[in-house]
Amino acid sequence: MKVIFITREGYELSGARVRCYNFARELRGHGIEASVFSFAEHFGAKYGEKEFGMSLPYKLWLNARSFGTFMKEDPQTVFILQRFNYHALAPLLAAALKKHRVIFDCDDWNIREDPVYHFGFYPSSKMEYVTRCVARRAVRCIAASRYLQGYLSAFNPQVTLLPTGVDTQKFIPCSREVRAELVFSWVGTAYHADMGHNLDFLLSCFEPLADRYGHVILSIAGEGRFFELFSRSIASHRHRARIRLSPWIAADQVPGYLAGVDVGLLPLIQRTKFNLSKSPTKLFEYMAMGLPSVACETGEAVHILRDGHTGFLACDRVSFIAAMERLIQDAPLRLDMGRQARHDVEARFSLKKLGLELAALLKDM
Repeated sequence: MKVIFITREGYELSGARVRCYNFARELRGHGIEASVFSFAEHFGAKYGEKEFGMSLPYKLWLNARSFGTFMKEDPQTVFILQRFNYHALAPLLAAALKKHRVIFDCDDWNIREDPVYHFGFYPSSKMEYVTRCVARRAVRCIAASRYLQGYLSAFNPQVTLLPTGVDTQKFIPCSREVRAELVFSWVGTAYHADMGHNLDFLLSCFEPLADRYGHVILSIAGEGRFFELFSRSIASHRHRARIRLSPWIAADQVPGYLAGVDVGLLPLIQRTKFNLSKSPTKLFEYMAMGLPSVACETGEAVHILRDGHTGFLACDRVSFIAAMERLIQDAPLRLDMGRQARHDVEARFSLKKLGLELAALLKDM
């Protein structure tokens, strides 16, 4: 069997790195010929926030360039389309002409928050309408979250839940001896206003703790327009000396960065479809590094963290601060939660386990 993962993104973003490159590597270990076709890697296409500057003619030109490659593939080759976006045009057209089987892999909500159908049939979001069509056309859908699994199941009865997970051979716990500083960390992108609000929320949680405890540090690493706005906003903050800002960290350098962290943070304060759909890569990475986490009770976090055992789930700012403070005060609890988190991620969310599940799904086809 041969499969091709098709993505518009580059290795640095988790959608391509984990769900394409890493899964392809795992499949090869199970005797399946697997490769990745990335518009970013093959053509130098922009991705992430920079993609907003790409014109429609350029996107069509990229599809025209890739169409011949897909048409050369044997009809038995399976296309795994990672998300729906401009890069889907060429592989879907080739698949329709040559009868390729298409698997639709969805790990994010890149549609308007509240799409509606005017008069019962005319969509306010063309992206949502086409996503439905792609889901129906696919021989199977793969969903990274329970919310997406429910959404896609309305259009295709064959939907498999497959979290994003983490490579537990790269993310390995290091010595967690109690240090003079206690570092809380958030790592991610801030392209949209909601993401900026999440950073403001973290700061509002950190402030009272920094007032009471002189050894706590807030370390934030990321990129995006709202990350830059946040960076400028804290230039004169009273705790600026204890707020460490880092630019985007290359994917392969994240384990080294997390080795200097004590607690991972996942603030998703808005109950939006975007947040409900996420399969939180950073939460898996925190756990794999043997870190306890504090996360909002939004989306997949409630199915990943065991509250009080591998971290804490918080419903508001007060409970988020309380969870952070308890981890400040109780070093043995931090260490025990980290050990349990590592155990859980190995048992449930390791790339090895998820790759085996994907290989079995493909072989059953």
